[in-house]
Amino acid sequence: MKLVFDEQALADLEGIYNWIAKDNPTAAKAVVEHLFESTEHLATFPKMGHAGRDEGTQEWVVPRLPYIVIYEIHAERNEMIIVAVVHGRQDREEP
Repeated sequence: MKLVFDEQALADLEGIYNWIAKDNPTAAKAVVEHLFESTEHLATFPKMGHAGRDEGTQEWVVPRLPYIVIYEIHAERNEMIIVAVVHGRQDREEP
């Protein structure tokens, strides 16, 4: 399955990197690399996640990290779109 990151997901990853890099740039790089590697694994097994909060999305908790990958599966295009990466303790309440 083709893996695509939308602009919001890439901005989320950049924010994660910047937040961690304030204290430890090496750890920030390792975390973001782990997130990318994990999503590649997820693309191979897209049903590992569960139904997301928003209709049409799936959510998957990244092993060994406190982050949740939110994604959409478009089987007809053989494509998985990563729409967001959020911290598990992040407030995701509707406005």
